[in-house]
Formats: sequence, C-alpha cells, structure tokens
Amino acid sequence: MSDNESRPTGSIERKHHETPWQRLASAEPIRIRDPLAEVLGMVPEGDPLVVTFVDVAKAAGHACPAVSGAYRSAQLALDRIYPNEYPVRSDVEVTVGGDPGEPGLGPMANVVRHITGAAGETGFAGFGGFGGRENHLTFGNVDGPGRTFRFERSDTGAAVVISFDPSATGVDPDTNGGKPMQMLSKVVSGVADDAETDAFRDQWHDRVQRILEAPPDGGPFSVEEVE
Repeated sequence: MSDNESRPTGSIERKHHETPWQRLASAEPIRIRDPLAEVLGMVPEGDPLVVTFVDVAKAAGHACPAVSGAYRSAQLALDRIYPNEYPVRSDVEVTVGGDPGEPGLGPMANVVRHITGAAGETGFAGFGGFGGRENHLTFGNVDGPGRTFRFERSDTGAAVVISFDPSATGVDPDTNGGKPMQMLSKVVSGVADDAETDAFRDQWHDRVQRILEAPPDGGPFSVEEVE
C-alpha cells in the first residue's frame, strides 16, 4: 500500500483546522531565559524562550480555568520578582500550596513546571549542577485563599505569593442556567444538542479568557510580596 493509500481520508483538511480554544483563549506570552538551552545552542545567549498559553494548553490537553489560572499565576509572579529582566530557569523555586492529590492542583503544578522549569525529584539534575531543576518545585503549606503558589528567586531571595480563587471568575447566570459543570456532563455523555454544546463552549472559553486577562489584584488573583 502506498503512503497516499494508507493515509486516512481527509487528514490533510483536518491538519489545518482551527480548534475553538485556539480562537477563544489567548494571552501575552511568557519570555524566560534558559541558560542550559543557551549553552547547548538552542537559543542565542541572552535570548529568551517564548512560552504561550497555546503551548501549555497543548501540554495539558485542554484549556480550562485551572490551566489558565496556573498560567496567569506564573505570569504575575515572574513579572513581580523579575521586574526589569527576563526570568531565568533553574533560578526559580516554587512551592505549591496543598497536596498533589487535590483536584486540579497537580495539573496546575504541571503548567507552572512547563513555564518555569521548576521540577520535583524527577527533574533534570543539571550538568554538574548547572541548569538543574530537580527539587525546585515542592508541595507544602502556603497561606492564601484558593489555589496558592510561592515563587522565589534562588539568586536574590525575592519571593511572592500568588493566590488564585476560581470561584471569583464567576459564570453568566443567563447562559445554561449558570451551571457549566452540569452542561459539561451532558456534552461528555453525548446528550447535549448542538445549541447546548455551542453555548457551553462559549461560556467555558469566555471564563478561560477572563482569567487570562485578569488584573494582578482583584478578581480571582491576589499578589503578596514576601519580605
């Protein structure tokens, strides 16, 4: 069988299809230096890697309030502890408030890891310690409302606590009765009609977008610098 014969019908057309989350969820990219990538010639010295919300959504497999909340939390934290320079991987340590078994918290930690490089005990140890990220991300007690993360620079000690309260994002009470999770169950089970599915997706992605655009204080986020 030739390559053309073995290729699924319509695969070329589907290849360039734009999915709803790509259309409806966008955010400012996060630029972060990676000294290891520079040494290995992946990027020119001093140039940042660019991480987008599309990148983390692809890695997570979906765009949701937890994924967007983690992305925005990392963005706000890095902006605060690196006000005049690019953040640097291997110099960022993160404490995730809570237990990795808590619903949604593990995936949120994965988003933070994807952006900052900070990893747990399975992270890269570095070359003779250079560029290492292992044990840079831990779970523990971090005071704050909702989902809370502590970001700290290992070179200067500058630290900030970011709290994300998903309930503060709200839902439109006039759309789907204000019950997105109930509608999600109908969509997943296949009993929602086309109009219900479209309405659910519009509401879902609107909530994701509002999180990505939320200010650093007020709404779902609060930022507290650590002395």
